[in-house]
Amino acid sequence: MLPTKKLPLSGGSALATLLHVLVLFVIFGQIVYLASRYRLRFDTTSDSMYSLTESTSQIIGGLDKRLVIEAYLSPKADLPSQLRDTRTVLDNFLDELVQMGKGKVVVQRYNPLDDKAIQQKCERVGIKPIDAQSNTTSALEVRRHWQGLRLVYGGDRQKIIEQIAPTASTLAEAQITPAIKDVITREKKKLGFMEWPSEVTAAGGQPPRGIGWNSVRVMDAIARRYEFQNLKDAEGALIPDEIGILFLFRPKDLSDREKFVLDQFVMRGGTMVVLADVVDYSIGQKRTFSRTPMALDEKGSEWSFREQLLCYGIDLKDQIVADLDNRAFSPLNAIESYGFPTQLGMQSLRSGYPYFFHPQAFDWKQEADRLATRNGQKDVEAAADFKARFRPGIDSDEFLFQSFKKFGRAQCFYWPCWTDLRRGSAGIDLPAGVTGKVMLWSSPMALVEVPPANLDPFSGADVKDRGQKYADFIKKFDERLRSEPRLQAPLMVDLAGNFPSFFAGKPRPKKPSEIKEEEAAKKQAILREEEMEKAAEANPALVKDADKIAQLPDQKDADKITQGPPKQDAEGVTEAAQKDPLPMLAAKAPGRIVVIGDSDFLRDDFVRGEYQQIGGPASLYGALFFGVMLDWLSQDSDLMSLYAHQPIDRKLQLLAVDPGKIEDPRDSEKRLRSKTNVITAINVAIPCGLLCLLGAIVWLIRRAQKRAFLAAIGN
Repeated sequence: MLPTKKLPLSGGSALATLLHVLVLFVIFGQIVYLASRYRLRFDTTSDSMYSLTESTSQIIGGLDKRLVIEAYLSPKADLPSQLRDTRTVLDNFLDELVQMGKGKVVVQRYNPLDDKAIQQKCERVGIKPIDAQSNTTSALEVRRHWQGLRLVYGGDRQKIIEQIAPTASTLAEAQITPAIKDVITREKKKLGFMEWPSEVTAAGGQPPRGIGWNSVRVMDAIARRYEFQNLKDAEGALIPDEIGILFLFRPKDLSDREKFVLDQFVMRGGTMVVLADVVDYSIGQKRTFSRTPMALDEKGSEWSFREQLLCYGIDLKDQIVADLDNRAFSPLNAIESYGFPTQLGMQSLRSGYPYFFHPQAFDWKQEADRLATRNGQKDVEAAADFKARFRPGIDSDEFLFQSFKKFGRAQCFYWPCWTDLRRGSAGIDLPAGVTGKVMLWSSPMALVEVPPANLDPFSGADVKDRGQKYADFIKKFDERLRSEPRLQAPLMVDLAGNFPSFFAGKPRPKKPSEIKEEEAAKKQAILREEEMEKAAEANPALVKDADKIAQLPDQKDADKITQGPPKQDAEGVTEAAQKDPLPMLAAKAPGRIVVIGDSDFLRDDFVRGEYQQIGGPASLYGALFFGVMLDWLSQDSDLMSLYAHQPIDRKLQLLAVDPGKIEDPRDSEKRLRSKTNVITAINVAIPCGLLCLLGAIVWLIRRAQKRAFLAAIGN
């Protein structure tokens, strides 16, 4: 065979190869360029765990200036293991913000370990270092790391996140997105409030202390965006025009002047939010719930605050609500509603405490047939009535409740009161020009009653007798449930429109100073008359008529005395009252009134968890509800989807946990160990069994093949 000879490539082939290489480089360059600027991501998790919420998208999309995020970060390789994963989460989230901002968001990274000047800048702006310890066999080492952010918007506004270490993207968003919202907000919204602190019995002979609602107002997430002004004035001044929203925290002992101030605020179009209670229970160290004196109206008041609310279309009854549905009053944990310390730790009541319950995100019409069935017999008429009357526990699609609908329940209420729309024989009876709705309902297993003097379920019993005392306590509710009709109790109402004035046709209540002036003037007039009588007795010829009073000795101010009644203007307002504008006897603009039948879920001691050591109660979601309510009232929905974004707990639960069951921890540990051993055995047995089965199948197949082969060759 003759050897082959390779022919040289022609000039055209070399040029074609070169062009192919150049085109390939151009394509790769385009792919790299486009990939660095445009992304296509798919989040396949059920709760969109790795996707940013609409809140972040809306806030970033609304930027009209450049947002610079200065990230002061130590090198990732130098971080301890517990911080290294948080850096990955933080870097990914910041990168997402840059991509979403499309040039409006810039991230600048600084390493404080490289430059002393950067460390000094961190200290100056407020970035705090993270000191992490590392142990060896011979030494203890403390190393300083940095992981903080400074947000600068438009060059003149800034927000500092001193330290940040998010373990998940949802946590990074929950911390950074509200900070962006804060830095782009130019002015805080001013809100007014009035509060009437709860007098709690003090221990050890100390004077009673007032517990108010300050904790929720000073929380960082709220104080950054809202400014609260105390408008409870002893002089009874009218609400300033700059205040559009007014909160009343447990109004009680209201004077007629305070009622007039509130009426005028609503008449000019303000939004009044009433967190109402009709009873005040003090919580003792032994879990005694004793009623303390409380009245809505000041003693001697001419008009009733309950009648004033009724005039606006709100029916606030002097009754509290208990809910006997297990889903409503089953606590999320032992301290949320009612628990007590035992030798086995903190335990919750097996059946719950009916006066502490959650409105449920459930349409109770679906329970109509079950509730209408007794002794196996369904009452068709009752079922039809229930389906017509029953409402969802969260009866509103407002974004105020979107996050709570994902929880399946609203915040916990404590001794709530009946709060409904005004109703007549034909149904809802609201004033002309006013619309309203009930937003929260109890379950149909509700009972309503006048507040008793004591609601202690144990009646002061010892530990060994608590079970029987509590059984007797619940038995009374069961007896009432069997004898009373099923009803849902309304717990929150929202009304808007042109409200009628409660003081139309009534005289204007006077300020305390005006009352004092009138009383002083009356006393002065009485003294003058007494002086005139004495002077007339001493010298009858000197005083013949009232015009000669000025001639009396030591009568320096007699020329200032005015004879007759006070002068009035055309509107019938006295000169002393002219400091007040003319009363608005009709609405000048549409107003709004929101009434919630509980204030305890926002009270300081409930929010701060002061009763945790004695078993609760502790308001776990009160602060969240208050923060969302502020945005709802302000019509600021930027953070709505962020509040509603609740990640799903993906932890593997080997044992079902019953919060109402009291169990010895040793028994629980024994059951857990048994379940773990079973799962371990299954994990070992199944692979081994499958392997043995596979081996047997292969052996059988090969044996069959061997037999077939031997049969084919005649063996």
